[in-house]
Amino acid sequence: MKRNLLICALLLGGILGCKKSDGPSVDPQIEEARKLAELQEQFHGKYKLISATADQDVDINMDGVKSRNLLSEISVFQFENHSNIVELRIYGPSSFIAKSSFTLSQGWPEQYIWDGAKEWDGGPNFDYKDNLSISYVNQGAIRSVQFSDNLKDIIVLPQETENPFRWVAPESVKVDNLHRLHLVNKRYLYTKDGVKQVTIESVYERFTKVT
Repeated sequence: MKRNLLICALLLGGILGCKKSDGPSVDPQIEEARKLAELQEQFHGKYKLISATADQDVDINMDGVKSRNLLSEISVFQFENHSNIVELRIYGPSSFIAKSSFTLSQGWPEQYIWDGAKEWDGGPNFDYKDNLSISYVNQGAIRSVQFSDNLKDIIVLPQETENPFRWVAPESVKVDNLHRLHLVNKRYLYTKDGVKQVTIESVYERFTKVT
């Protein structure tokens, strides 16, 4: 009897020892490739500007009317095919790069103003003067980014050297339920009341996956 109990115990131990794991093991490289493909499908591409709202009323086009709607205040935004867009690029490892690369660039119409022989540096302490010529140049910088675990926030990594006045990095980038990007930037803008530091929320919508 004791012998039979011992045999049963050994058989039961063998069965339990051979119990399958909770699930098949996943190859880390395959899992990484899957996550990369999902990021590319959801984010990679070019995004057009659909709104730009300031935190205060400003008169940028010098028409005497202040507004928070920068699409109406900055003339170049009224061109149908203006080039002020966001590009979000998701690349995997290749023969050119050793690991995945996530970058974001935001084009913005930088104001350039000449006051006699001096050019405005884009910062504060520049007073309004009648008849100064204002030029707009679409410019920006490419920065590396990271994604939050829930893919609702894109963290922009600052460059080693940042210009404090021009090509400023977004302070935040959030993704809404329609996969639109909401970028918040603090910019110095030349207005009818002189230079103002303005917090701007710009909303972008993807129009192509091709970059």
